[in-house]
Amino acid sequence: MPHQSNESLRKSIHIAFGIFAITLRWIPWWAAALVCAAAVAGNFLVLHRIVGRAVARHERGWDFGIVIYPAAVLALVVVFRNRIEIAGAVWAIMAFGDGFATVVGRTVRGPKLPWHPDKSISGFLAFLVFGSVGAYFVYQFLATGTTFFSPLLIVVLTTIACAITESLHTNIDDNVKVPLVGGIVMAALVFAVSAPFPQLGRTTWIWLGVNTALAIVGYLARSVDVSGMLGGWILGGIILLFGSWQLYLALLIFFVIGTSTTKLGYRRKAARGLAQEKGGRRSFSHAFANTGASAMLVVAATMLPNGEALRLAAVAAFATAAADTTASEIGQLLGKHPFLPLTLRPVPVGTEGAISVEGTVAGAVSAFIVSAASTYALFHRLDPRIVGLLTLSGFLGSYIESLAGSWNRKRERPVPNGVLNFFNTAVGAALFLLLTWRWR
Repeated sequence: MPHQSNESLRKSIHIAFGIFAITLRWIPWWAAALVCAAAVAGNFLVLHRIVGRAVARHERGWDFGIVIYPAAVLALVVVFRNRIEIAGAVWAIMAFGDGFATVVGRTVRGPKLPWHPDKSISGFLAFLVFGSVGAYFVYQFLATGTTFFSPLLIVVLTTIACAITESLHTNIDDNVKVPLVGGIVMAALVFAVSAPFPQLGRTTWIWLGVNTALAIVGYLARSVDVSGMLGGWILGGIILLFGSWQLYLALLIFFVIGTSTTKLGYRRKAARGLAQEKGGRRSFSHAFANTGASAMLVVAATMLPNGEALRLAAVAAFATAAADTTASEIGQLLGKHPFLPLTLRPVPVGTEGAISVEGTVAGAVSAFIVSAASTYALFHRLDPRIVGLLTLSGFLGSYIESLAGSWNRKRERPVPNGVLNFFNTAVGAALFLLLTWRWR
């Protein structure tokens, strides 16, 4: 008989530890980090001996979630040691929002979320209410500085982002995705110097018309379905309104490259069971997975001090998406000797996470095309350093996604491909920001 954990006891402990977020007001960050590190070891070695296997979802007496919870708090404390209210508030969202979502969802039950049949509307609302209240109190209690946005708005928007993230079917532990998203969103809002503002000049309106026409053409050409057409139109509009037509050009080049390589040799790939489903038509999930990170970055660029770096990071995300799509499609079509990126062990064509020389080269060329064209459009010249960093970021982001795919292939509950695609574009953007900061 499979092992069953006492979820109520598990979540009670999960919630109770959130109360300790207020102690960040009195103890230095390094001491809090040491306590968190000790908790990681304690949860791994001791907790199940005290409360038994009731808190674990695995018969061995501990599981990933129990160990990663204090590890996530440790990361928050270290990263946001100079604005400790961010660490405390996100910790509160993770503890009270996620914790009460499970408790209320199991107690009240009721209708399910349309996008996730295993999650209830009551649990989603409980996340919003308890997460917002707990985080707002902790944020105000720990506040160390002023912000452009009101603390209440910062907390509510962050909690909404975390609640949506928690409700998505990703097969990623909530103790990983909630603090990760919460930390990024709250940091962007805390360090913002202005509200996001759209550009509504004559050129923007012309390009919005182009965006509408291309969305319709993409649907008629059977490149996207209805959701892909509408979702792509919205994401393209965001990039135009908060970015520029030059950034939209990066999106357009990626779309052309991705569509062309998907359609190339489609019948041959379909006969081998490797082709994109729906005849190569992509849906909103595909559009968001490849474009969502760039759209978020261009909005953040209008709010944060170093907007130029964020806009270039959006280009890096497009370069990564182009490299990944091209490497996958060309590799499946022309790759003769696919292998795993970490062990170099030969595997059959189509194995998740596998790469090939042909696909890798094609992906690098695609990343270069997006990077070079976007750089020229933005600066009216080809800056070798920027083009090189963008291309390198796109290539490395795609390669890291292959490593993640190899790991994902062995999981009992694999992460959906769309989540991995979003992950690799975010990694490409993050790598560019890291490289430009390192070599500034």
